[in-house]
Amino acid sequence: MTLHDLRLSRRNLLGAAGALSATAFLAACGGAGGGSAAASQLDIYSWADYFAQDNLTAFTTASGITPKITTYDSNDTLSAKLNSAAGTGFDLVVPTSGWITEYASRDLVQKIDHSRLNLSTLDPSLLDRAYDPHNQYSVPKDWGLQGVIYDPRAVGGDITTWQNFLDAGERPGVQGKIRLSASGWENVGVALWADGKDWNTTDQSVIRAAGDRMKDWVTRTKPQFTSSNVDPIVNGSIVLAIHDQAGARRAIEQNPALRWSVPGPTSQLWVDSYAIPKNAPHLDAVYSFLNYELTEKAQITDTRFLGYPTALAGLRGKLPPGIDNVDLIFGGAGVDLSKLTTFVVNPDTIPVYQEIQTELHALS
Repeated sequence: MTLHDLRLSRRNLLGAAGALSATAFLAACGGAGGGSAAASQLDIYSWADYFAQDNLTAFTTASGITPKITTYDSNDTLSAKLNSAAGTGFDLVVPTSGWITEYASRDLVQKIDHSRLNLSTLDPSLLDRAYDPHNQYSVPKDWGLQGVIYDPRAVGGDITTWQNFLDAGERPGVQGKIRLSASGWENVGVALWADGKDWNTTDQSVIRAAGDRMKDWVTRTKPQFTSSNVDPIVNGSIVLAIHDQAGARRAIEQNPALRWSVPGPTSQLWVDSYAIPKNAPHLDAVYSFLNYELTEKAQITDTRFLGYPTALAGLRGKLPPGIDNVDLIFGGAGVDLSKLTTFVVNPDTIPVYQEIQTELHALS
């Protein structure tokens, strides 16, 4: 699981947002199109609270199709479902970027018909990434970062590198007040990045060496591996935590003394994407829904609901004024997305990361 896998609700409500009118949607999609109006239901398997209700209602009004959303709490759960007979009835899923290659290689998702979508509204930097060249199997929905929330008074100053993070964890008064990720590759990634190494390496000896470093660190610092609830960070029972920017924004709004950073030399950029299961029964409805979700107004509405940026090009300049801590929605002022990397699930190395995570838990 990733650090955002444990979030029971992926949203951060930013205020009411207007629904897209039926007229605007039908103009954007060219109507229900291709027989999609024949489907009265669209079965979506997704994270909880991952679509603004205003958007869902507007889509139903415009198309006559009602999205039925079943939820999961991790990519592991989604993977198990797609591998089972129970997964054959879903029309649309929302996996995290690193899993796309694995799903495509196992023929669990089908190729996207680009002739039926308008991707021109999307940020080019989120397209054609290594996990899905030419977006053959996925369309980006929204994105987030792996960073650190911390109390500078407790950790002794600013954290700008992953080595700073490791050093801060060993300060008196910080041990036992640390939260790591629920994911082995994100925790081992800290040591890999601190040493300038690639967490997508296929060299298991490199991964195990970084794991040994983290096990030694965990033995001394006694971190927690709990849910991503920000309350302990706000009240000070956690003073150093791996987190995403939406959680950081919630925490800092409640405790302005806290800080957020995306440590160097690199960190994680995750992208949650739309993908279509191999045997999706209502393809016309899927493409109608995707074309609705890709309109500018729908993406702005989802951003305000979630607290994560959707994939809309120029999104920041299109958000309405008055949103608090808007910098944090996008990872903070000055974050360079080009320096971030995406983890790609590799069946040869995933067991190593999972084994190390089990060992880290046992030592904490």
